[in-house]
Amino acid sequence: MLRHQPLTQHQQGGAGDPEAELRRLAAECARLSGALMIRDAPDGFPHSDRQETAGATARAWQDVQWRIGELAAQLAAAQQVLDRAELLRRRQPGAPVPAGSGAGPDGVLAPDLTAPNGAAELAALLHGPCEVVLTGATGAPVEVVRSPLPEVIKRAGEHHAAIVAVAEAVASARTVVVGQLDPLARRFAELRTRAVAVAVPEDVLTGVEAEFDTLRRVAERDPLGAADGVTWRAARERLAAQVADLGVRLGRAEELRVRLPSLVDELRLLIGRLDADETEARYAWRGLAAIPGPRVGTEPAGAESGAAADAAEFGAPVPQAGALRVRLRAVERRCRHGQWWDAVDEEAEPAEIGAAVTAAAERAVRARDAAGLHRQRLRELRVELRGRLDAFQRKAFSLGRSEDLRLTDLYNEARRQLRAEPFDAEAADSAVTRYMYAVNEEGQA
Repeated sequence: MLRHQPLTQHQQGGAGDPEAELRRLAAECARLSGALMIRDAPDGFPHSDRQETAGATARAWQDVQWRIGELAAQLAAAQQVLDRAELLRRRQPGAPVPAGSGAGPDGVLAPDLTAPNGAAELAALLHGPCEVVLTGATGAPVEVVRSPLPEVIKRAGEHHAAIVAVAEAVASARTVVVGQLDPLARRFAELRTRAVAVAVPEDVLTGVEAEFDTLRRVAERDPLGAADGVTWRAARERLAAQVADLGVRLGRAEELRVRLPSLVDELRLLIGRLDADETEARYAWRGLAAIPGPRVGTEPAGAESGAAADAAEFGAPVPQAGALRVRLRAVERRCRHGQWWDAVDEEAEPAEIGAAVTAAAERAVRARDAAGLHRQRLRELRVELRGRLDAFQRKAFSLGRSEDLRLTDLYNEARRQLRAEPFDAEAADSAVTRYMYAVNEEGQA
């Protein structure tokens, strides 16, 4: 943007050569006219800076709008005087003079500027009243200001300087706020390139782009307000946080893309082993019955205390392999379809599945071992019940009741329960107890 250079005292109307003064004033007028008329030139006043602004920027341009109007009127009036002066200087007061002719269009000789009165006429034109017609918003004249040409051009330069100051402030503010967006824009462009590989949803990216567009529009239309505004700064910080979050999640998605497939294969193998362990535990408990009465939870001599607690957990564990395999299939689908971005929401799922597989496998092993312990205790219970049954049979013989049919039936039922496979501990214990009570009743009788 051209900076205004104030006229010297000589340029403002001091004594001197009228020809030289004419050239200086014409050059200054041409410079100011160029800055005013070439709207989008680097040295001009950008049209968009005044016509498509908002907020503080629009108010700043509005404050100097009257200067733009006066500047245009001053330059128009000054140009008319300069044109007349140029015609006088060329001895052409109103129209071109044919070559070799010394007369004007009416056959009157043009003034001779070499003569004293010619120079005086040019000086009078340059320093005489210059009428500047100021117009209102409707375009109608509202005031006519008469000043010498140098003074008119001096005031035009002052207006130009004030307008340039606004234009420079707007351009500087725009450079600042756009410069604050540029690093974010470059970072987002990088993330957008990487987003394709991990299947980032398009609406996520377009949402961030919409935020960028909004901030760019504000930066373009109201750079002054954006540079000093809390609202725009907060919006830019939110956008920066969005871009940062996008980068963090994108990095996690890329990590899953590398790590998750092998982890899924490992979990698939572990679930297969768990299935085998649970099947083994289920078969280990097949045919085993609960130990009746207060014997539940007791352990044989020499067994570890932990084994008793496992034995108290009667029966095979509820199978977990099937449910865990279903959960793993959802993760497998993410891998198969390359949905790494969505997999971030389920990033903890593989670890949770792995922990569940480990816990279920431990339960299955404990259940299998508990089944072996329980089977041993059932064998001991069968021997114990058989010993009681034989002892009370001998008691019945000692009481002379060996031929008692009721006792014989109870004894035979107890023997059948003790020999049954699978062994029903509850039924065998009840049968032996009934025989014992019957023998005791007979003895008391």
